[in-house]
Amino acid sequence: MTDHVRAKYLDTAPKVGSTETGLSMQACSRRMASVVLGRSERTVRRWCDDGTLRLVGSDSAGRALVSLDQVLDMLEHAAAARERWARLVLDADAGDADALACLGTELLQQGRTAGAVSLLTEAAQQQHADAMHWLSHCHLHGLGVERDADLALMWLHRAAAQGHAVARAQSRALRQLSMRQQPGNPAAQ
Repeated sequence: MTDHVRAKYLDTAPKVGSTETGLSMQACSRRMASVVLGRSERTVRRWCDDGTLRLVGSDSAGRALVSLDQVLDMLEHAAAARERWARLVLDADAGDADALACLGTELLQQGRTAGAVSLLTEAAQQQHADAMHWLSHCHLHGLGVERDADLALMWLHRAAAQGHAVARAQSRALRQLSMRQQPGNPAAQ
């Protein structure tokens, strides 16, 4: 992840919505809560029904929103970087490609691979080169998906085509290795 993207999430999170008392409340979609917490959407719905998570309304797209503070409380690691995580989750939930990729890599580093792949795929569909490169890594090593060398190469080449420097170098090295191993190539001798 580029330094400017990581730095973007060191700022404080914007507040959204308001409560009856006039205090601002942060909220994210149930889908994003599910991804961040590593739980199924069904489980998050059940938590809303039994009061474990507070349903705080819906957004303009009709998505059910839950209390982001409660979601962050459920993450053991989030206490030290609560504002950064709040900003990251809110921006990813809004579909920001940088935030999706950044949150995806954070989840990947924590071993929450299925959620990570979901977010990285969403960012890659927006032509985010870093997300494409991470998806290549996931497919190559079977992180959150089945191992698939063809998909790993596809994502690697797409990242390279988008200008990702590391992906370009890796793609170039693979081409050179392939050419050296072709029968009849003088370099293969």
